Amino acid sequence: MENVDETIEALCSEIQKLLDEGRDYVVVVEMTKALAELVTASAHVRTQKP
Repeated sequence: MENVDETIEALCSEIQKLLDEGRDYVVVVEMTKALAELVTASAHVRTQKP
């Protein structure tokens, strides 16, 4: 799960960078969707009983 956490952090940083630079918002929206899916999947895995 450490890799997932690192990926989430990297996506957040990249999204913030793009927003700060005023970049293409379509890219930001798509990256945010991917981030949401990753966070949702991560939460689902973490809440599963062994």
